[in-house]
This record gives sequence, C-alpha cells and structure tokens, in this order.
Amino acid sequence: MEKTIYIFFLFLLLACGKEEKITPLNITQNIQPSRKIQIQEKCFSNGVYRDSVLFFIAECSPEDRYIYMFNDSLQEIFRYGEKGRLFNEFNMPFFYRNCKLHEEDSLIQIYDLNLLHEKYLNWQLVNTAYDFINGRYLPSKLYFSENLNQIDSNTIIGNTIEVNDGIFFIYNYDTDSIYWVNYNTGLYLKNPEIEFAVHKNITCANSQKKVLYVGYRFLDLIQLYDINGTLLKNIQFSKLKKPYQSKQYTGISYDNPIYIIDMYATPEYCYLLRVNMPIEQLNDNQDHPCQILIMDWEGNLKNVLQIPFFITPLVVNEDNTKLFSIYPNTSDPEYAYLVEFDI
Repeated sequence: MEKTIYIFFLFLLLACGKEEKITPLNITQNIQPSRKIQIQEKCFSNGVYRDSVLFFIAECSPEDRYIYMFNDSLQEIFRYGEKGRLFNEFNMPFFYRNCKLHEEDSLIQIYDLNLLHEKYLNWQLVNTAYDFINGRYLPSKLYFSENLNQIDSNTIIGNTIEVNDGIFFIYNYDTDSIYWVNYNTGLYLKNPEIEFAVHKNITCANSQKKVLYVGYRFLDLIQLYDINGTLLKNIQFSKLKKPYQSKQYTGISYDNPIYIIDMYATPEYCYLLRVNMPIEQLNDNQDHPCQILIMDWEGNLKNVLQIPFFITPLVVNEDNTKLFSIYPNTSDPEYAYLVEFDI
C-alpha cells in the first residue's frame, strides 16, 4: 500500500514538473517606417548589411540579376550576378545566416544550392575584377541544404529541404561527417514526413559566441543551442500543440498559424520575424501586423517590436539602430516598397 502511494506521488510530481513555461510577448514599441521607396517587385529572399550598403538576393528578377545593392538613402546603386554556371554567375544563391566571422571581415559568404558551390563577395571591391573570390565546392553531404551558418573554417550548421533526421545538422569538413541533433520539443509523431514538417525551422548563429537560435515555423517556440548541439534554453510564447494535418495531402494544413519565418544575426542580437497567423491570411492582400523579437545571445528577450504590416526579409545595420525590409504593394503587385525602421 505504501509503495503504491509512493509511486502515485512520484507520478504526480513528475507531471507537475512538465508544466510549460510561457514567456509573455509584451509589445515594447509600435514602429512605423522612417523611410520607404517604391521598387519593382523582385522577390528578395534574404539580405545582408555592410558599411552602409544593403545587399539583397532576388529570386524573380526580370533582368536575370541576383544581387541588388542599395545605399543608405535606399537608392539602388548596382546589380549583378547573371544566371549561369561561370565564376561570377549564379543559379540559386543564398547568403549564409551567421553574423560576420570576424569584426573586420569584408567578405560576404554566398552558397549556391543548384551549383553546389561557395563564393565570397568582397563588398569593398564591388564592380572590380576582384569582387568575387571562388570558394570550395559543397560536399555531397550538404546537397539540398538550407539556412547554412559557418561557425569556423571547419564547421557548418544548417538544415535541409528534404525529410531529415533531426532539427539541424553539424557538418565537419575535416572528417566529412554530419551529425543530426535530435528533435527536442517534446512532440512525438510516428510519420517521419509529418515529424519533419512539424519541426520545420530556421537556424541563425553567432560564430564568435558559438551559439545558435532555432525558430520554428509551426511551433510558437525558439531554442538556443551551443554549436555541439546541446540545448541551452527553451523560449516558448504559447502552449505547444501539434499542428493540424491536412486531409487533402500528407503534410501540415494551411489553417495552422505560422510563427518564425525569418531571422537576422548581428554580433549583439538575433532578430526574429514572428507572424502568428495562417499563411492563407498572409496572402490575402491585406495589411497584417507582425512582430520583431530581439534576443541577446544568452537567450534573453530584450524587445518586442510591432510592425503594422507584413515584411520580409529582415536586415539590420551594424550598430543595431536601423531595420530594413520589403513590404508588398497590395494595390499593385508589380511593385513593392523598400522600407527602413528606426529601432
């Protein structure tokens, strides 16, 4: 009898210990654009900021150029990178998501998902014969990768567009080995495709502090890890629940809200774009507010900024005072706005 009572109280204690800790999202500032200019829509996917210059990668440019540059006055100053397979050409380029490897680093890291190759753009030598530096070919274990972060010359962290074996991978160039960090959210699903879809995420690393954030698309959760794959902190903004599965296809229903859809790293902070609404609502040509979560690299929420309309992607200047993005022109889809916010 005493043993039964002991087991009951032990079970009760463990159940109480699993209570979810929710971090409240209190809006600290509602912000409006300090400047905006109309540009032709080019489907900018991600960007970086270096020395008063904005660099964006375009996915649907009618001029078949991939990299666009804007100055601090939001005026376009240069575009280049034709589609092709030559030294200074691209096919499906992306910027690495980590902040600068070194304080005085003048190189912008680019990887091409179709060409399976790295390039480095020296922003100080743009439009010269020396602006591009050829990098290495991506090893076969990094094929179909996305959200890549370079931690050092030997270590790459990211995830893949295919069904994978965990939340993110850690790749070692010296040993040509890849290690997957196991799903670590407390949600368990039998179907590997559904498990992968539920845990779809973005990674964003600070190479100097050796940590990275993971932000989930369908879970209102971000996690802080070290570069060895050890979970350091959970930051949860609402109760976790399994997203609804679609009844028409194998996957997640469009009725589910999506949460973190973009990140940007500076040496001081990680900026996360949280939308908290279904994707079909985002695409209805109406203005919907979104939030920018500003996290330090110790896992502390420093600020929550509310923006009155949906923007993407995020780019932040080097002293963390300006945020730049693209805002769709809902009245004329052929155009968009490049916007600047004081933060």
